[in-house]
Amino acid sequence: MKKIFLLTTLVYFSIASFGQITITKNDMPVAGNTARYSTSATQLNFDTTGAGITWDYSSLVANGQGVDSFEAPRNIGIAYALFGFTNDYGVPAANINIGTANMTNVYDFYKTSNSDLRINAIGGQYTGIVVPSNYSTPDKVYQFPLNYGRVDTSAFDVTISVIGQGSVHKVGTRINTVDGWGTVITPYDTFQCIRLKSEINEVDSTTITLLGFTFGRPNNSVTYKWLANGEIIPVLEVDGTMGFNNTFTPTAEIFRDSIRFIPPQFNISVNFTASSTLCSTADTVTITPTVRQIGGGGFGGGNIAGTTYAYSISPNTFNYVAGTDSTTQAPQVNFTASGLYSISLFASAPAGGSVPATADTSKVDYIIVTKAPSGIQEVSTANIIKVFPNPANDHISCQLIGDANSKATIELLDITGQIMYTVTTSQSAVVNIPAAHLPAGEYVIRTTANSVSYSQKVTVVH
Repeated sequence: MKKIFLLTTLVYFSIASFGQITITKNDMPVAGNTARYSTSATQLNFDTTGAGITWDYSSLVANGQGVDSFEAPRNIGIAYALFGFTNDYGVPAANINIGTANMTNVYDFYKTSNSDLRINAIGGQYTGIVVPSNYSTPDKVYQFPLNYGRVDTSAFDVTISVIGQGSVHKVGTRINTVDGWGTVITPYDTFQCIRLKSEINEVDSTTITLLGFTFGRPNNSVTYKWLANGEIIPVLEVDGTMGFNNTFTPTAEIFRDSIRFIPPQFNISVNFTASSTLCSTADTVTITPTVRQIGGGGFGGGNIAGTTYAYSISPNTFNYVAGTDSTTQAPQVNFTASGLYSISLFASAPAGGSVPATADTSKVDYIIVTKAPSGIQEVSTANIIKVFPNPANDHISCQLIGDANSKATIELLDITGQIMYTVTTSQSAVVNIPAAHLPAGEYVIRTTANSVSYSQKVTVVH
């Protein structure tokens, strides 16, 4: 009799320990938390659900990793604190396009209470200016407590506006159904969990101010989330779409994970160009990068979202201007001394793996800088002078194009800005500058006429 009682007791406690769980506010993240996850594209059956289910997804193959960061609004930007946000944390979200306006560094802002987890606000940057927007009707991501069988329906409504550009109005409903409980097995661990099915029916209406019209499009999705106690993100989340006959098609899979080495899914190549490779100390030069995907099924064109940049310029006689710095995608530079400048760029792009794809390139003596003559305006126009041959050997010919009755000054400068030759002549003359005695290298022909100066690079070879 005692043995039967003991066996019954063990069975009871075994069932109790592997029974249904409840998800509450205490299982949600707080500001400062981080959580690592892996991504996958393994095609498995995610439709099975019910009570006491074992979901064995141990065969998921990780093809990338990332880290969710839950940042306090004041740490994202002081403007959010000044705006009066009282939310707990922000999470990076997708960029928002309003016609030709692209809002970057977008964050969703969350608030947790005993009754729910909701998105209260959204904010991003347009041309470096923070644009925050409060939801008129918050999006209730979860309503607590979450137990098997609970069904909740809530609405949400938010408008994101950029003055002079337009707005995006997002309105919709979220239907949350806790449709299963049991055990889920992932490559990371085994968890007692509940499964939440979240259906979002949304319409995004975009108004473009310049065109004066509004167009809308549906933005519907279905997400399955396996939630466990003590885990601040779903231990498994599968996003997708629901087709005919309630057929679920997964489009994204992520699972809670630890650090694991996953090679990049593609490599990258990197290049850059300067708005001018021949300039004066009065000019501002913009450096524009191009990062292209190599392999991995990519199309190989355009810069890759999420890429970070690190520029190096030598010598150090220059300044970054217009609020840019060495990590800006397209920095603007003003050179403070004449000479030859070399530029290097190191780029790091998310490539699906646990390590990014990286590449670097350097251009030695890429930019020639001369001292701007006092009181002279520098212009970029090729209709003043023709320089030939280039490269030159024993002489450099300069053919001026202009008024024969007006004067022009032609100067030959070395890379330090020192004037090696100068002559004042008619604006329609042809001038031959001796070059046989000059050391081989890069020089600058500067022509000044009517207080306008034009510079052109020329190479001397022997």
